[in-house]
Amino acid sequence: MATIKDIAQKAGVSVSTASRALNHNPRISEKTRQRIATIAKELGYQPNYNAQNLTRGESNMVGIIFPVTSDTAPANPFHIDLLRGISMALKPIHYEMVVAIAPTTTDLLQSVKSMVEQSKVHNFLVLYTVKDDPITNYLRQNNLNFVVIGHPDKVQDRFVDNDNVAAGQAATDYLMDHQEVSHPVFLQSASNWAFEQDRHQGYEQSMQNHQLPALSWRYSPTGTAVKDFIKQHPQIDSIVCVDDLLLVRLIRQLQEFNLPTICFNNSRLMGMLINQEEKVDLQPRKLGQQAVELLFNPEEQYRIVDFKINS
Repeated sequence: MATIKDIAQKAGVSVSTASRALNHNPRISEKTRQRIATIAKELGYQPNYNAQNLTRGESNMVGIIFPVTSDTAPANPFHIDLLRGISMALKPIHYEMVVAIAPTTTDLLQSVKSMVEQSKVHNFLVLYTVKDDPITNYLRQNNLNFVVIGHPDKVQDRFVDNDNVAAGQAATDYLMDHQEVSHPVFLQSASNWAFEQDRHQGYEQSMQNHQLPALSWRYSPTGTAVKDFIKQHPQIDSIVCVDDLLLVRLIRQLQEFNLPTICFNNSRLMGMLINQEEKVDLQPRKLGQQAVELLFNPEEQYRIVDFKINS
């Protein structure tokens, strides 16, 4: 493999000049930079991006921060699709992913601090939003570059998201318009994430527009089971489920009712597990790609990714 020394020797310049030219140093003339870049390409030179970044005091890694997750929790297919999009966008710019995932906030914060202090990671993507989150507070206080995927907690945070209010309304409208139903129930998890609140708001807006009463159920290990809730409300004739992971958890209870259902995410894994046609595709791979582009474009504040209803 060609080295910087090989390039310098063929170009008839010093190693330091060759290095500066390849790093687009303005002190090197444009003509010399182009000539050395041509030689580097001819020799098949592969720059050491990790070493270059370490010279600047940072690594060529992007920290991916997951929400607090118990050791026994199932993997979220939405996150897997996000990671695919992130990986695709990082590859051309020669960055790698390093993941922070932990069962408690304290452990997660320590993991992020270790990335910054020991591994020199200065760029982060945060895959969740929580009010007064210690992890994003730490990123702000240390002036680290980060982008939130989701509805940001603070107005100054840069973010990539779907319009989840519009998605919630569109999903409910679609269900009523195409299935000829009139009393859909909104099913949500115990976590009450920001995206769930937004989708629920959109559902309520749709119900209001149709002059119908909204009806919601929230999962709780000690609360009313969804099958019992539906039996208690016989007017329920359809379901809007906040995401496909929750739908999989509830699918056995819901099968006996055979109600028209629409859910969010449209992951391939869930498509194999759930025999259900209507899904709101939030395009997680595109979300991941857009998040990386925004991360390295500090002049932009946010990007909104379109959703699609697949039937």
